[in-house]
Amino acid sequence: MNTKQKSGDFQFDLTIETVTRNNMTTTNMQVETIFRAHFVCWRIMGFLPTENYGGLYAVYSILVNVIITIGYPLHLMIGLFMSTTLFEIIKNVAVMLTVLVCSIKTVVTWLKFQNIEIMFDIIRRQNKRIALAKDESLYIKYESLKRLGQILKLFTILYAAAGVSSELSVLFNGVMGTWSLMYPAYFPFDPYASSTLYILAHIYQFAGVSFLILQDIASDSFAAMNLALLSGQLRTLSMRVAKLGTDKKKGRSENNEELLECIQDHKDLLQYRHKLEEIISFYMFFQILFTSINMCSTIAFLILFANDPFTWIYYSVYFLSMAGEIMPVCYYGTIIEIEFQNVTYAIFSSNWLEQDAIFKKHIRIFAEATKKPLCIMAWLFHINLSTFVFACKNAYSMFALIMNMK
Repeated sequence: MNTKQKSGDFQFDLTIETVTRNNMTTTNMQVETIFRAHFVCWRIMGFLPTENYGGLYAVYSILVNVIITIGYPLHLMIGLFMSTTLFEIIKNVAVMLTVLVCSIKTVVTWLKFQNIEIMFDIIRRQNKRIALAKDESLYIKYESLKRLGQILKLFTILYAAAGVSSELSVLFNGVMGTWSLMYPAYFPFDPYASSTLYILAHIYQFAGVSFLILQDIASDSFAAMNLALLSGQLRTLSMRVAKLGTDKKKGRSENNEELLECIQDHKDLLQYRHKLEEIISFYMFFQILFTSINMCSTIAFLILFANDPFTWIYYSVYFLSMAGEIMPVCYYGTIIEIEFQNVTYAIFSSNWLEQDAIFKKHIRIFAEATKKPLCIMAWLFHINLSTFVFACKNAYSMFALIMNMK
C-alpha cells in the first residue's frame, strides 16, 4: 500500500513499502502515522496547497502568515522598544525571542521544503533494506520508532502546557482585579480603552501564540525526530555491516555485492544528514543562542516579579519548554556522532579476513570514508550535548550578571 500526499509538484510516499512480514508492515504504518501529524501541521500553516480551492488556500496562506508569522513577532518587538519598566522588558524578552525564532524556523522550512521529499525518499530505500533482516526490523519498530513517538509527545505536551498556563495566568490575574495582555506589545489602538478593544487584542495574542505553538511543535519535533531516525538508520547499517561474510551459505561474490549495497546505504545516509542540516542549521544557530537569553529572563522574572501561583506555573513550564526546545536535538546530535563512528567499528567486526581481494579493497575504501568524524552543524555550533551545556552555562552567567546589577 502506498499512501501519498501532494504538495504542489511534490509527492510524499510515507508508507514506503508493504511487505509480507507482519512486524515490518506495522513498522511502516507507524512511520506513516508519526509523520502524518507534520503534514497536517504544514497544511494548517499554509505550506501544502490543496488540489481543490487552490486560490482560496493561497489567500489563506498569505493572510495567516502575514498576520501571525510576520505580524506577531513584529508587534512584540515594537512593544519591547516602547517598554519603560524592567517588568515589561523582561516579560517581553522572555517570549519575543522565542516567537522570532519560531517565525524564522517557519520561513526556512518553507524555503527548504524540497529537501523533505529527498529525505523521505532515502527513508524509503533504507526501509527496503531493513525489511530483509528481522533483527533490524525489530530494532526500528521497538526502539527507533518508539523514540519518535516519545519526541512528538514531549514537544506537544511542553508547548501546549506553556500556552494553556499563560492564558490561565492572564485569566487568574484578571479575576483578581488586574486585567492585562498575555505579553507587553504594540497595537495600533489602546487595548485598555474599552472592553471590546481589550478582548480584540487578547484574542489576537491568544490565537497568534496558539498558531505559533503549532509551528514550533512541527519544526522542533521534526528536527529532533529526524535526528533520532537518522541515528536508528545508522545503527541498522552497522548491524548489516557487522554481519558481512558471516553467512556460510553465501559465496564471496554475494558478500561483495552486500558490501557495495552497504556502501551505497552509507552514501544515502550522508545525503540524508546533509539535507537535514540544510533545513535546521540556520535557525538552530539562533535557537541555541537565544535559548540562553530566554532561560535567563524567565528565571529572572520568576524571582523578581512572579507573585501568584498561575504565573509561577506558567514561567516554570515555559522554562522547561525552553530547555526542552534544544535538549532532544542536542542529545540525538551526539548519538549521531557516535553512530557514524560505530560504522567504522562494524566494518572491522565483519568477517573480512576470509573474503577475496576485491572485497578487501572495497572495505578499505569504505573504512577510509567512515573514519572521519561527522556531526550536525548549526553554523558555529555543533549540535550536541556540549552545546546544550554551553547554553545553560550562558544562561546562568547572564542571570548572575542581572542579579548583581539589581
